[in-house]
Amino acid sequence: MTSAARVRGGIPRPRTPTFIDGRSWVFWTMIVLAIGAFAQVTPLALESLLANPLSGAASAAVWTLYGLVFATAVYLLELYERRPLVNVVGAIAWGAVVAVGISRIAGPAMHQIVGQWLGEDSPWLSAIAAPLVEEPLKALGVVALALIPGARIRTVADAAFYGGMVGLGFQVLEGFLYTSRTAALAGNPMDAVAQVFVLRGIVAGLWSHAAFSAVAGAGIGYFFVAVGPAWRRWLVALGSLGAAMVLHGFLNSPLIHGSQVTAALIKGVPIVIVLATTLHVSHLRERAVFARTARVTVPDHLVSPADFDGLSTRNRRRAARADMRERHGAQAARDLHRLQRAQLALLVAAHSDGMVSARAADAAGRVTASRSALAWSVAGR
Repeated sequence: MTSAARVRGGIPRPRTPTFIDGRSWVFWTMIVLAIGAFAQVTPLALESLLANPLSGAASAAVWTLYGLVFATAVYLLELYERRPLVNVVGAIAWGAVVAVGISRIAGPAMHQIVGQWLGEDSPWLSAIAAPLVEEPLKALGVVALALIPGARIRTVADAAFYGGMVGLGFQVLEGFLYTSRTAALAGNPMDAVAQVFVLRGIVAGLWSHAAFSAVAGAGIGYFFVAVGPAWRRWLVALGSLGAAMVLHGFLNSPLIHGSQVTAALIKGVPIVIVLATTLHVSHLRERAVFARTARVTVPDHLVSPADFDGLSTRNRRRAARADMRERHGAQAARDLHRLQRAQLALLVAAHSDGMVSARAADAAGRVTASRSALAWSVAGR
């Protein structure tokens, strides 16, 4: 998704700053689906809140806080750039509204189909039926973003990030609905809120929907950004979606006996391994993309290959600032930090929009200004 969008006649059309693009049929399809799904989700949420207003409000509060903390941590720890907040909110909303809303329609139908095959009393019913519906619905959110140029999915890591945000939205709303309904039927509703939240949010939640969708998203990102043969891109995309389904089914499965906490912790081990491997490979590919951009696209006086070597990891950037602070003081370290951010912004803009774009020109100007400020700090004002 690195080329500009085009209009009739092949004339290049500039990207929108975010995925909100009134000229894209994909964007309007997302809006229509969101409106329809919202009509499904709203009665469920209201019913859950009103079943027991106190425990319902507590459930909404803890799950909202959970989503904010989780999303903020992932957002701030991104390796090279922080994606537009509008895109992040859009991804979360897809998971929370569209995926949950449509799954409330498709889920029972799939349970009926699988139940006819396995039997309605089979302990494997949820493990097989739920992933078949929920994982493709969440993955469609990443596909939609990849089809809109303004979303700027230009690496596998981008798609994995947005997949994680889609999964987080799904997890937060589903967790709220389950927690509030369970608490409303419990003898001590507030204790039930705490217990269910700890199990679904803390114990199992760290390797739940966000992890599954990040794995699927990485494969979708590969499909859209890789330059290999079509069969390989399809294989990776469908294989990663299949892996997400298998991981989801494994977490729901009755394979591990014992307490729910013990089973969730044991099941989390292979899920975390798959997720960590996916993210590691995604970041390696992203690093290679930007290394080539520094080597081929961006002039050396702005970002040289040697500059990128120091920018390539968070630890290297942090170490460079610490060394600068020790040698030349706190102001020089702050100026270096600004230079690093400007150079990273330039690499992202050059890769996404090209060096001749307005976005790249603005970032290049900030690199030059930051480099001059750093030189003054090092030389002494």
